[in-house]
Amino acid sequence: MNEPAVFDVDGTLCFDGRTVSTDILEALRALRSVRPLVFASARPIRDLYPVLPEDLRKEALIGGNGAFLQRRGGGIDVVGFAPSERDLVDALIEATGCAYLIDGEWNYSYTGEADHRIYRQLDAGALASTVSRAELGTYSKVVLFTEDEAVRERLRSAGLTVTHHPAEGLIDIAPSGISKHAALVKLQLCGDGYTAFGNDANDVELLRHADASFCVGQHELLSFADHHLEPDDVAPAILGLARG
Repeated sequence: MNEPAVFDVDGTLCFDGRTVSTDILEALRALRSVRPLVFASARPIRDLYPVLPEDLRKEALIGGNGAFLQRRGGGIDVVGFAPSERDLVDALIEATGCAYLIDGEWNYSYTGEADHRIYRQLDAGALASTVSRAELGTYSKVVLFTEDEAVRERLRSAGLTVTHHPAEGLIDIAPSGISKHAALVKLQLCGDGYTAFGNDANDVELLRHADASFCVGQHELLSFADHHLEPDDVAPAILGLARG
C-alpha cells in the first residue's frame, strides 16, 4: 500500500469554516487514486461531515484531535475521559466559571458566545443535540474558553493532553495519550510512513512524525516542516503528490 496522505481540515483545506474549494477537492480525488487519504481534525467527526463531500466522508477520519476514529467505510470509535478526568474538568469549570464546549459520543454541551468561530462551525449539519454537560454519557473532547495558566497546569499534571490556542483565547483538552498521530498509529496506517498537511498547534506531532510535512500558513511551532505553503499553494501541492 502506498503511504497515506493525512490532512488537517480547518486552516489547511477549509478556510471559511464551511467548505473546501473545488480545486482542492479535485486534487484530493486525484491523490486518492494513488494513495489512501486520512482527514484528521480537531472537530468531532459529526462536524467533519458537513465540510466533506459524501465520497470523501467514507475515507478514514480522525476527529477531536484523536478522540474519534472512523476506519475507511466503517463505524466510529470514541475514546472518553476517565471518570477522574471528567471530575477534574467539572471542578475547574465550577471554580473558574469559564465557558466551554464539551463533546460527548455524538451530542455536545456549549456555553460560549454565539458569535464565536467555534459556534458557527458547531453541528452545521444539525446531526446532534445540545444538552447540559450532566446529560453527556462521556466527555470525549473539551474546549475551555480560558488561558488561565493554573488551569492548564492542573490538567497537564493529571496527564491530559492540553493544547493552548492563544490567538483564540482557549485550550483544547483530550484524554490522556490522545493525539492525531496516536490515532493514526491505532488505525495502523503509518507503519511505512506517511505525508501530512497541517497548520497549527494541534498538528505538531502529526507533522513531526511524517516522512514529508507541509505547513499551511505561518505557525512558529511548525517551523520544522519540510514545506511551507500559502492557501493558494495547497491544491497544486496535492496534485504534485498525485503525479509523483
